[in-house]
Amino acid sequence: MPTNKDASLRLVKPKDDATHLLGSALTDLHKALKALSFYPTGHPLRGENLGNAYGSLVRLLAGQELTLHVSRKGFVNNAGDVLPDISPMAQSLAREFFIRRIQHITFMADLTDTDLQAFLLLLSLDHQQVHAAGGMEKLMSQRGITTIWPNEIDLSLIWQKRQELEAAQEEAEEEGDASSLGEDLTPPEAQEEAREYSLNELLSMMKTESDDNRYLQLARALVGKAENYKGNGDFAPLLPAMQGLLEQIDDQSRNTIQREYASFSLEQVAAGTATDFLLQQLEQRDPSGSEMIYRVLRQLGTKVVYVLVQRLCIADSLLARKALATAIVKIGPAAIPPLVAALQDERWYVVRNMVAILGEICSQECVGELQHAVNHADPRVRKETIRSLLNIGGKEAESTIIGMLDDRDTTIVKQAILSLGIMKSQLAIQPLIGIVTQRDLFMKSLPLKKEALQALGRIGDRRATPHLTGLLQSWHWFAWSRWQELKTAAAAALGQLGDEAAIPTLKARMSAGGGLGRACGEAVDNIERLAG
Repeated sequence: MPTNKDASLRLVKPKDDATHLLGSALTDLHKALKALSFYPTGHPLRGENLGNAYGSLVRLLAGQELTLHVSRKGFVNNAGDVLPDISPMAQSLAREFFIRRIQHITFMADLTDTDLQAFLLLLSLDHQQVHAAGGMEKLMSQRGITTIWPNEIDLSLIWQKRQELEAAQEEAEEEGDASSLGEDLTPPEAQEEAREYSLNELLSMMKTESDDNRYLQLARALVGKAENYKGNGDFAPLLPAMQGLLEQIDDQSRNTIQREYASFSLEQVAAGTATDFLLQQLEQRDPSGSEMIYRVLRQLGTKVVYVLVQRLCIADSLLARKALATAIVKIGPAAIPPLVAALQDERWYVVRNMVAILGEICSQECVGELQHAVNHADPRVRKETIRSLLNIGGKEAESTIIGMLDDRDTTIVKQAILSLGIMKSQLAIQPLIGIVTQRDLFMKSLPLKKEALQALGRIGDRRATPHLTGLLQSWHWFAWSRWQELKTAAAAALGQLGDEAAIPTLKARMSAGGGLGRACGEAVDNIERLAG
């Protein structure tokens, strides 16, 4: 039945950053196109990539029509300027549009996954074949695609053409005539030549091949050959094949299309039982000699990270744990979701390992997730959490560590104070001053107060000066020697702050002699040196 324009529904409320959504949708669309081009019919990755692309587009559309403009330079705005923050894969997608003479592409609000698949299948055809068949407009019309429109930006005309096309489709269905859909130009699955090539021969041929279609056929043949080896349990020949594919992926002189085919091929070669073989090699060898395996695992990304985390949790040797942890770190932010899930594990050492790896990944995205470990029952986990937050840095990490100054374990509080000093946290000035000036008649908390003074000195914020000079001027009858020790630490901190306003107080206390007098003299010398 013809679709009424008023029946289109708002599928997702617009709430995400538009630029990010656009970049993500175009990247996923390009991945889906390459998956349909590379993988054979029925392969699960075809459907997976298509589903990701459809979901990204739906989020981007948010119930509204979207028109993209294409030029030789890539995706552009109405003024012809290239859109910012667009990935190389999105630019490659723009090239695919451009060589098929698509200058504008409009996605309707009620985009369907079947239309998207049909459109991408047409886009996977050789562009010369598309032109010979009458162009994308004709082919898309023949296939009944009504929610994607090339080279048309007038919505009123699109709706008029759409109603006409849907009416023609309905009439053809009633008459049982499918001929109006046109000839199926989707190319058959590539058939490799009868001659059997070895993996090395196929890699060599791919290395020198300049034609994209021929390169694709060779890549498919290589994957098929690798599957035979995996079926026989013979994995050793796959290692040089993986190395060769990595080299082609990194070859900047090779065009983007071929490098993406090489990437798809590597994922296929390293998948399944080959992944287990790679992990066994990693666990049994010196990690310093396993850089190639790390690179392969990074290429697999999310496809392998859950397996890595599971194996890390049960690894029984330090070498294996170190190798697996290094592999996860090298994968980067893609490893964060399974690591965060493992923070709920009941074993403290598993949680500590996950926290340490999140800190090594060093992504701001991890800070919020590390909140799960801040209040962990085991102090070793909490201490590792502070180390990870220190490694990540940033205001949110500082705030989280400041919150841990109230921890019930003084060793955790010391670790937090030390970290805030190293981070030179401006946010920590008042909390640290609070620790220093907190009433403690008998100086039972002297170690914490001294740590706080050292942190204030490292931070170097002169807002602390009046509090520290006030401490130097104070008098105490109880625990006199401990108060002197605290004042000595305060004098050293003032020397680090370099505030000339503290010089009169410091000179006045120099006459006290002993350690405090020497500390005040050194602080004055340091302030005067800093003052120039």
